[in-house]
Amino acid sequence: MSLNGSGIGSFSDRARDAIRGGHGDAGDGIVKNQGYINGLVYMPNALADKARPQQDLLRAADMLRLGLAGSIRSFSMQTFDGKTRQLQYIDYAGQPAGYASQPGEVVNYVENHDNQTLFDINAYRLPLDTSSVDRARIQALALATTAFSQGVAYYHAGVDILRSKSMDSNSFNSGDWFNRLDWSYGDNYFATGLPPEKDNAQFYPYIKAALKQANIKPARADITYSRDQFRDLLQIRASSSLFRLSTASDIAQRLHFYNTGPTQNPLLIAAHLDGRQLAGANFASIMYFINISSQTQSLTIDGQSQRSYQLHPTHLLTQAADKRVAAEAKYESISGRFTIPALSAVVFVGQ
Repeated sequence: MSLNGSGIGSFSDRARDAIRGGHGDAGDGIVKNQGYINGLVYMPNALADKARPQQDLLRAADMLRLGLAGSIRSFSMQTFDGKTRQLQYIDYAGQPAGYASQPGEVVNYVENHDNQTLFDINAYRLPLDTSSVDRARIQALALATTAFSQGVAYYHAGVDILRSKSMDSNSFNSGDWFNRLDWSYGDNYFATGLPPEKDNAQFYPYIKAALKQANIKPARADITYSRDQFRDLLQIRASSSLFRLSTASDIAQRLHFYNTGPTQNPLLIAAHLDGRQLAGANFASIMYFINISSQTQSLTIDGQSQRSYQLHPTHLLTQAADKRVAAEAKYESISGRFTIPALSAVVFVGQ
């Protein structure tokens, strides 16, 4: 808040908390406080409150959109209650959720050196029987939120290769055993042992249960998929200045969210970027989607019918990580209907 208007970037916890779920949780909150990508409401784990209202998921989706818009104070969008408001008037723990004047004042991220890695927080919060393949896909969805967000994109070392600290929540003094990285991509070091007692003892019952769950530890194929999907996301972000708009006015003019408000499908984020007369845009129009559901999702957008959308060229490369996108993602011009595979981030472009 105090840096607003200074031109100095700050790490934004708004979207991060919505994506991962609550942080700094005590006791069973480390498991039950799920976030947008690890099951909030739509895929409750064993300890989650099964009576959590759908509104909680809608609010989390709004907070993710806020991050995608660079947490810009003056940006307006329709929120879960059907009202259109500027982001500075959305509440975040008693503070304005939108707090930046310009996108350069926001650093977007989902993992940093403090707290658990993204992989480890998902080991707590995803249902324990979630497959290692789906865990890698879900990790990639979280990385997509950063790749598509306005502002500065920040990625912690190893987040692309499913880095684990064996669920250590404070590893600054834990040595190489809990901090190492395997650049041969054979191991992410999950389940290398109980992390140090000092900062983790209260979580031991949940850590022990997760470390014994064979399907959580990724295979080499899961690690290399995550690596390659991350590289695809970087290539997509680099392909257009639309993902790196330099002013708040450009974001207001060029970014628009669909599938919002009280009747939305909260499992699918849909956004449009207008690249007309923008240097470096390379595309006249971009539609991007993030589908957190384990099923294919479809969305008809009347305002995007009769267009010439094609999948982003990166999705069509023979070495693209997620082969399902080229095979299953669809755009029907007559109706404006987009079909997005389960647990995928998809970008369409138009000229």
